[in-house]
This record gives sequence, structure tokens and C-alpha cells, in this order.
Amino acid sequence: MIISMTGFGLSSRKNNNFSIEVNIKSTNNRFFDLNVKIPSTISPLEKIIHDSCKSYFIRGSIQLYCKIKMNEIKSNINQIDKKKLDSFYASVIPIDKKFNKSNISLNVSIDKVLTKLALQELELNEKNKKLILSTFDKAFSDLLKSRKSEGKKIEKEIKVNLKFIKKINSKLIKLESKNKKEHFENYKKRIKILLRQYDLELDDTKLYKELAIFSDKYDISEETSRIKYHIEKFESYIKYEDYPGKKINFLCQELFREINTVGSKSNNQFISTYVVDFKTSLEKIREQIQNIL
Repeated sequence: MIISMTGFGLSSRKNNNFSIEVNIKSTNNRFFDLNVKIPSTISPLEKIIHDSCKSYFIRGSIQLYCKIKMNEIKSNINQIDKKKLDSFYASVIPIDKKFNKSNISLNVSIDKVLTKLALQELELNEKNKKLILSTFDKAFSDLLKSRKSEGKKIEKEIKVNLKFIKKINSKLIKLESKNKKEHFENYKKRIKILLRQYDLELDDTKLYKELAIFSDKYDISEETSRIKYHIEKFESYIKYEDYPGKKINFLCQELFREINTVGSKSNNQFISTYVVDFKTSLEKIREQIQNIL
């Protein structure tokens, strides 16, 4: 099963006292790296939030943001805001003096300096803690769902390219015996032509022995066999492993090594073309697996 390291989660809850919103996003990383930005009012819960997040995700760079808004409540008693009053007094008195000189009265309502709304304070009681932590858990679940959804898309693309390189390897297996035989016959003709030029002869037994050793250097059967094995392991890891990222990344390196050897051994134009196509699809797989667990 493939799970991506990139994704986004969102959760929000509210009660009579406050509302909370949690945003979380993640990108690829070799390790677990959590960056938490939460209001100071809930900072005592940061360790619990960190541990909870780590229980959901084993790797990835995770950015966690939380916003809490306290509800406004109406106050039954009108209170004077002293700061407003001082500021209001400093602004109005000079204007009032000017109006008095012109015999025009300045009528200002006292409501300007009254505070009729008050904010509740967040209390970290058990009920509020439960609501806050459940909101974070919901955000973690939402991110996990997003990462699994992205993982399915990546898995689909990987399987398409894996199927293609599997098909190419089958063609290489068919060509390998023909390629070896062609090398044998070509070198046999070239050696005989060269010997005739100098009126030399070579015993056929010795000639065939040397040609067999030489043409064996162009044998790619061992490489194609290992490629087939690596592809089978690749498919098995995707199907049965919970977090196959590191294992299939290693297999990609092995597949690159084998196909490079095939390319260096063969001077057949068809095999060279297949090698290029193989490496192109393998590179696409390698790019995708950098983002998975």
C-alpha cells in the first residue's frame, strides 16, 4: 500500500465559549519534522498534540496551525472604558472650545465611551481540553485521508511505468540470444577476413573457443534475469508492505544499475532503444517514490 507524504487536513469545532480551527499540511521528508503554531492559551497541550501527531505519521515535514476565537457576550452592566474616555476627552475638548467661540454646541453621546461587549476567557477545563484535542485528532485523520488519496494516484502512475519496463525486459530477453549469436557470427567473419589478409590459418576449435569467450562479454541474460527478479519484488512490496518507499527506492537503484550494464554490453540498436525507454520510465518511478512512505 502506498501512502503519500504530501497532503492537507482541516478541522473546526465550536461551543458556547469559543471556536477552534486547525489546519495541517505535510510535504516529503526523510524524518518526522513537526512545526506547531498554536495560541499561547493552549500551549500546555502542545506535548499531547505533538505525540498524537507522531502516532499518525512516521515521516514528513508537517506544518500545524491552530486558531481560537473567543465568543463575544453581551454585558448587562454598562462599563466605562477608561482608555477610550481619556482618548475621547483629549480629542473632543479642543474641538468643543472652537465650537463655543462660534456659539455652536457640540452634542456627543456618552455611548462612545461605554463598553457593552466583553470577551470570555478560555479555561482549560476537561470539557474544553476534550473539544480541542478532538479537533486536532480530526485534522490528523483528515490529513491521513488526503495522504492515502494522493498515494493511490501515485501508485497508479508507478504501476503504469512498472508495467512498461516489465514489457521492455521481456523484449530484451527475446533479443538476448539473437544478439549473442549475431556477435559471434560477426566476429567470426571479421577474424577470418583478417587471417586471410596475412595468409594465416587458425584451428576451428581454438577459434570457436576464443569467440565464445569474447561473445560471452555481450551476454545480457544475467542482467535481464535480475531485472525480472527486482520487478517481482517491486510489485510485492507495493501490494503487501505498509510503507514500501525506502525498499522500492533501493530497488530503483538496482534496476538502474542493471539496465546501465545492459546498455554498455550491447551495441545492438534495438536494445539501445529499449534501454533508453526503460530508463525514462524508471526515472518517472524514482521521482514519484520520493513522495511516499
